[in-house]
Amino acid sequence: MDPITLVFGSLVVFLLFGVPVAYALGMSSLLVIVWADLPLSIFAQRAYQSLDSFVMLAVPFFLLVGLLMNSAGISARMLELAGAMFGRTRGALAKVNVAVSMLFAGLSGSSVADVAGMGSVLIPAMIREGYPRAFAVAVTAASSTIGIIIPPSIFMVVYGAVGDVSIGALFLAGALPGLLIGVTQITFCHLLAIRQNHPVGQPFSLARLGRAAQRGVLPFGVTVVIIGGIIGGIFTATEAAAVAVIYTLLLGIFYRTLKLRGLIDSFHGAAVHLGPTLLCVATGSVFAWVLAFLQVPNEVSRMVAYLDPSPSMVLMFIMVLFVIVGTFESGVASIIIFLPIVQPIAAAAGLDPVHVGVIVCMTLALGLITPPYGLCLFVAARIGGISVERSFVAVLPWIGLFLVVDVICVLLPDLVLFLPRLLVPQFMGMPQ
Repeated sequence: MDPITLVFGSLVVFLLFGVPVAYALGMSSLLVIVWADLPLSIFAQRAYQSLDSFVMLAVPFFLLVGLLMNSAGISARMLELAGAMFGRTRGALAKVNVAVSMLFAGLSGSSVADVAGMGSVLIPAMIREGYPRAFAVAVTAASSTIGIIIPPSIFMVVYGAVGDVSIGALFLAGALPGLLIGVTQITFCHLLAIRQNHPVGQPFSLARLGRAAQRGVLPFGVTVVIIGGIIGGIFTATEAAAVAVIYTLLLGIFYRTLKLRGLIDSFHGAAVHLGPTLLCVATGSVFAWVLAFLQVPNEVSRMVAYLDPSPSMVLMFIMVLFVIVGTFESGVASIIIFLPIVQPIAAAAGLDPVHVGVIVCMTLALGLITPPYGLCLFVAARIGGISVERSFVAVLPWIGLFLVVDVICVLLPDLVLFLPRLLVPQFMGMPQ
């Protein structure tokens, strides 16, 4: 049997039979290693090498920051600040929902932490105020995707580690697209509120805004630590993530809101989320090595060079590929499986690796609200007490809105690359 058919065919069969992605990647890789009569020690060596990475240490730290924010009640302070911003406008609480996701995204790289922590507060509050239940679920799930785009971002950490692209540059490149998605979602909330006569918020008060800002200003020191440290060359992304954890712990102690039980639960939650991610990274690294051994990336690059498509068409193809893939698999698994194939295609087309990385991460963020994977949609639907099917129908307009912004970022690379070119030109295309 042809080895390329063997590796991809076995992977598809394993996945169809419900084998977890990490194990499917490992077993399909192992079949080719045995077929090629290679030493089995290659499997262990490649898996260990992928995890023996300083860059990958950022993943558990960013997970922990988000969980600590929820445990220490710091997220509630951000909710208070966002609520004071919109005042007595129609659909204010829906706009607050999006604004809180934007604020939370700047502190934690996890969309699931956002929808689980803030959604458990906002969805019941919106229902009590008279918003349709499906709408409350949809806006919460859709806005949570911003957490993967506005820095820091766990997807971008994995992409940078696997693809050898500067994480600092990826973080900066995701800022403007993330803000654009947030602004378009708030605008959409406003238009729907007028059309569907959604409830109005509390009267605007400068005094209330000032009190909320005073209570909620300290958590944004996390963003200053992460972005400022990376731009200033003080920290690597991993070091910035570790300092962000310490900063969050100190905030919880300062506010006297972080209890021992919450601290234990946060560490436990980070470990539970980290285990499957790292296992997927380990077996995915072996899978990527097998593809390189079989010359798959080189063959794909030669085919692209022969067809000679425009860079925009290549990036549009990559976006469509990850829309499909992200619907069925987790973002981390999708990056690990397809990045070894996508990167040579992008390089052959002359695309900037940072631009490609942001588009890939943005597109995979969409997979968090599209079944059958749709983890954020599932969590929001459970909180809202409605079926996933009903939630998916409600979130469809938000998916269309997201795709429009994604296409804009494909066609306007300067929108994505402006900040990293301005602030960290030395890191463009380089590991960090």
